[in-house]
Amino acid sequence: MLKDRLRILLLDYRWRLHKIPQRIWMKLAWLMPKQLAYWATIRLGAHATTGVYGNQIVPELRFMDALQRGEAKG
Repeated sequence: MLKDRLRILLLDYRWRLHKIPQRIWMKLAWLMPKQLAYWATIRLGAHATTGVYGNQIVPELRFMDALQRGEAKG
């Protein structure tokens, strides 16, 4: 019983430790000026609809597809 509790506490600690970098990036995103976030979104959309993806119909572009294309660019 004590072993199980310790294992659960250890797993919870590891999970919270793993989430720290994500929380830092999220906090930075919320602190970012709205104009900067706006233009970053425009840049993401432009990248997701040009070059290799030039035949993409803009109104049919899903946000998750644009994110995947942005991450693939590196």
